[in-house]
Amino acid sequence: MKWKSIISTSLVPLNVFLLFVLLFENKLQVPAWLQVMGRLHPVLLHFPIVLILLYLTWQIFSSEQFRNKTGEDHVGDTLLLLSAFTAVIVALMGFFLSKEPGYDSNSLQWHKYLGIATSLLFFVLYNFRTWLAVHPVSTKIICCFSALLVVFAGHLGGEITHGENFVLNPVNKGKERKQVAFEDALVYEDLIEPILEAKCLSCHNSKKAKGQLIMETKELLLKGGKNGILWDSTKTDFGLMMSRIHLPEEEKKHMPPAGKPQLTAEEINILYTWVRTGSDMKNKVADLSAQDSLRLLALTVLSSATEEHYDFAAADESTVRKLSNNYRVINAIAENSPALSVTFYNRNAFNAKQLEELNPISMQVVSLSLESMPVKDEDLKLISQFKNLRKLNLNFTEITGANLALLKNILPLKSLSLSGTKLKASNLSVLTSFPNLKNVFLWSTGVTETDITAWHSKNKNIQYDLGFRGENLVFKLTPPIVQNEDNIFAQAIPLQLKHYIPGVSMYYTFDGKEPDSIQSPSYNNKVVLPVNEPVVTVKAKAFKEGWINSDVITTRFFKSTYTPDTLILLTEPDIKYRAKAGKTLIDKEKSELSSNSYKWLGYRNDPFVAMMEFPQAVDATTITISLLKDLPGFIFPPSKVEIWGGENKNDMNELSRIVPKQPDSIGGPRENLVITASFKTQKIRYVKFVLQPVQSLPKWHPGKGQKGWVFVDEIFVN
Repeated sequence: MKWKSIISTSLVPLNVFLLFVLLFENKLQVPAWLQVMGRLHPVLLHFPIVLILLYLTWQIFSSEQFRNKTGEDHVGDTLLLLSAFTAVIVALMGFFLSKEPGYDSNSLQWHKYLGIATSLLFFVLYNFRTWLAVHPVSTKIICCFSALLVVFAGHLGGEITHGENFVLNPVNKGKERKQVAFEDALVYEDLIEPILEAKCLSCHNSKKAKGQLIMETKELLLKGGKNGILWDSTKTDFGLMMSRIHLPEEEKKHMPPAGKPQLTAEEINILYTWVRTGSDMKNKVADLSAQDSLRLLALTVLSSATEEHYDFAAADESTVRKLSNNYRVINAIAENSPALSVTFYNRNAFNAKQLEELNPISMQVVSLSLESMPVKDEDLKLISQFKNLRKLNLNFTEITGANLALLKNILPLKSLSLSGTKLKASNLSVLTSFPNLKNVFLWSTGVTETDITAWHSKNKNIQYDLGFRGENLVFKLTPPIVQNEDNIFAQAIPLQLKHYIPGVSMYYTFDGKEPDSIQSPSYNNKVVLPVNEPVVTVKAKAFKEGWINSDVITTRFFKSTYTPDTLILLTEPDIKYRAKAGKTLIDKEKSELSSNSYKWLGYRNDPFVAMMEFPQAVDATTITISLLKDLPGFIFPPSKVEIWGGENKNDMNELSRIVPKQPDSIGGPRENLVITASFKTQKIRYVKFVLQPVQSLPKWHPGKGQKGWVFVDEIFVN
């Protein structure tokens, strides 16, 4: 056949060229277009491997049965020709790829030499195929040797690409990380290093150091790569590692790269907290202060790593999905575990009936968090139905401890959190009779060391934690808590601030200035939000003699006088950020400051264009658009905002045109950005909005030249 002749003829110059580049590799420079071909090496190398193994299998088991009268084996010869051709092509691509930096020279050299040897071996075999036909025993021996050569070369390639011992790692039980108890765990070795090993080391090891970064030892990790050190706690984004982690997954510089196992939210939180608090590599987790964020995260991670085996069956998956919602999240505590954890959110949406709804999975729930929910003493009867509960969080609830005896029926209960509650110490003595209780958390409850001493004498297995106590130390106050049920209002409403430490004074401002205890007004329960502003920015701060003043808490309240009938999106948002379409912008539900909250509409490739319609014309003077600003996440203010309005949607006037100020650095926190357009009072029934995303991110941004995102969650009129 003609195609066979062409391919067989090409084998000579291709293998000669392969030997040439090998002999003169130190003097060769690979141009960009050949680098592109080199990067196809991992994609195409499967072809010669499959063809070679097919040929070897054919020679060992089938070739002699299919030879024609002249002794020719057309199937075997064709497989051998294609094996030789694809092997030399892939070997050349591998050579071009090897000229890129970031690979361990020793492993790479062996892989390269074995790949070239494979190509040359099959070139020779093809040219001596007639001799092979009359020496079947020798042929089988050569085939077995070739199979070993291909497997070993592939093994080295897998280690270069995916990390050491990649192929055998799933069955190599000897190197599994030993589970560590919380008391013995080290911050770096048992919290940080496992994350880096699982999600980073395959690309940043001594054999494949992408970006010249190696993470195999503490010293090399601290050294960083060609772009510098990995973290800097003095920077607003905490440096290179955290900024790359927080990039959208589709961005080229996002880490880990798309297609690789991604960091979970818990892992990101651990890395962020570790970097923010000084990236210590020596301390034990148990030595961290009781309030330390990293210690609290470790309690969750390490307890799940040493969790017991459960003797109950898993709950029905469809039932779990049905019971889980935005205010009640249900998760398995570990992969393939039947045990479930339940966490409640949104105090205003909670009622005791939601506990009753969990009856179908009550036997599988081992962890229940009701922190900050309005749980009362009588609700403990419902909680006592969770017979397999190991961990119960009742922090900052409304219980007094009157019905704690009901929980004695939960035999496996080990951990009980009662911090921030109005407990009566006399109600807690019943805990000493709980058979398996190990830890009771009683921060900010009024319980004293004297009380604990009395209880401890009755049951020495229970540890009572009052939090960190030090009468000679000066503590920093936590910020006030805003307790308003809703931050969207139409009429004057009272501002509701609270602080859990007695004797604290709270000062506030409505004008955007930072409050102080001299010029700012003092808060009382008669303070009312001003109704003459479309957006009220409340800043509050706590003060108490003998304490360090708290940080400022900032909360925005939005005035919404008129509610439209509909809002139609004239351009489609990105498929990943569609929320509830047009309803998202008029449902009066503000989103959290996260692009993954499913309450934002996200636009990037197209402008945001929408039409709002009222049931009848209204007198409009201001329109407020609520947006997200997250510069590391590529979410910028829009480059231009146009607002059009009128009583007829085919005849609207331009109400406002705004060019928002663009940031000049990546510094600054993620925040809710507000754009307010003010204009002379006009009768409008229809309003059209046009928000244009930034088309080219600035040079100082990691994604310079790429498009920015615009995220919108609400629009308010007057």
